Amino acid sequence: MRTPMPTPKNSIEPLGPVLDNNCMRCPVREVSLFGALPLEIVEQLNNPAEHQLLPSGQVIYREDAASDAAYTLKDGVIKLTRRANGKDQILRLITQGDVMGAEGLLTGHYNHTATALTPVQVCRLPIPVLKRLQDEHPIMNHALLARWASALQQVENLALEIGTKKAGARLAAFLLYWSGRFGHEDSLPLPLSRAETGELLGLTIETVSRFFADFKRRGYVKEKSGRITIMDAKALEAISQGQSH
Repeated sequence: MRTPMPTPKNSIEPLGPVLDNNCMRCPVREVSLFGALPLEIVEQLNNPAEHQLLPSGQVIYREDAASDAAYTLKDGVIKLTRRANGKDQILRLITQGDVMGAEGLLTGHYNHTATALTPVQVCRLPIPVLKRLQDEHPIMNHALLARWASALQQVENLALEIGTKKAGARLAAFLLYWSGRFGHEDSLPLPLSRAETGELLGLTIETVSRFFADFKRRGYVKEKSGRITIMDAKALEAISQGQSH
């Protein structure tokens, strides 16, 4: 039976219900922070994490709030944003298996705001528990460093892909990058609005809308109900490399 969670002090909206929190049955345990621990240790932890189901639009934590937990995303898409020059800038999109909020171990506060773009399932691990696990199992430090390195690599890869490209090439490169994040599945969730896509890529909403329409007209992509299907990856690759197509 699901029981409601109390509202954390750093959240604006109430978080969702606690789900089955058996870490041994978690579908992303291998890539979560616990994935670095031997099975016998995970079995002894007595499931310290809280597994929660949150609705689309839920603010999970806010920039500069005191950090009380780190999170692993089990399912869905989350955006991380930071306030700059009076507007929110998307820093990164979080997908299954990604860790967020762990910077609180070092800074004591969150460096960005985390917002669910779709209904999501998250594994919430309180910071005091994470600190205790670090003390008792030093291998957790290596796991955290690996997650931070991976996150930095993702941000750098996307920045390199779009940083010097023209508008159409930026969008094509992003769609290929996004497809890669989901193992090049046929149908991908793309919960970003045209404005949010433009915000991420440094383009106007009009430019994003124009190139999306062109890609769909040419049959390179299909889009329906917040999902996108890459129909011609080779054509998008050529565009992303600045080749006319």
